[in-house]
Amino acid sequence: GARVAKTKQPADEFAPCRLVEHDDGTFSITFDAFEGTAEAFEEHGYDAGGYAWHGVVEAMVRARAPKIKKLVKYDPEASMFAAYGKDRDALKQVAALIREAITDPEMLAEFIAKADPDLMD
Repeated sequence: GARVAKTKQPADEFAPCRLVEHDDGTFSITFDAFEGTAEAFEEHGYDAGGYAWHGVVEAMVRARAPKIKKLVKYDPEASMFAAYGKDRDALKQVAALIREAITDPEMLAEFIAKADPDLMD
């Protein structure tokens, strides 16, 4: 029988974020699935929204992926975390960090604690 290669849909690399490609050649990712992590943020006195995730992502990038720090810009809102830039792979790394944080409560708690409080709300 013919073997069917399993190809991952590109979108999966960015889950739980959504990747958007813009006409000007930049990319952005958005993330708004905050329900599962709300408690972790609340334990530290924050609302689990786009601003709190901005603080966490910035801290994770600083600690875990410093090479992409200059390649990613952030544009959070209360209801949505967003990051953008020209480097698709850098944004893929941000999405991977978010994915790891939502599946690893200890890591999430660590980076909520390390986050810059000025970014958190």
